[in-house]
Amino acid sequence: MDALIGKRICQARKAKHLTQEDLAELSGLSVSAISRLETGHNSTSLKTLAHLCNILDVPLNYLLYDVLSEQSSAQNPIVTDILAMLERMDEKQQQFVLDFVKLYANSGLK
Repeated sequence: MDALIGKRICQARKAKHLTQEDLAELSGLSVSAISRLETGHNSTSLKTLAHLCNILDVPLNYLLYDVLSEQSSAQNPIVTDILAMLERMDEKQQQFVLDFVKLYANSGLK
């Protein structure tokens, strides 16, 4: 499980165009600690994971979705990514995305 969490940390870091050095500086962790987390060689506390999520602008369930209940739609990493993006949008942008998704869903292009 640590490898999956590490992979998600790495993906979120890259999505924000941060290097391991950048994330280390922002988080107060060493570069080697970031590297070990991303490769799954080390685990860390929930507090540190929450801190990294704040820096990376991702919800904690993005990192921990395998630990959550099987019934949660937040387990799906695609849904989690979409929700994280929507949370950063203003209401007008969210409405545009909703209208587009509805249009696509009704188009028969599935």
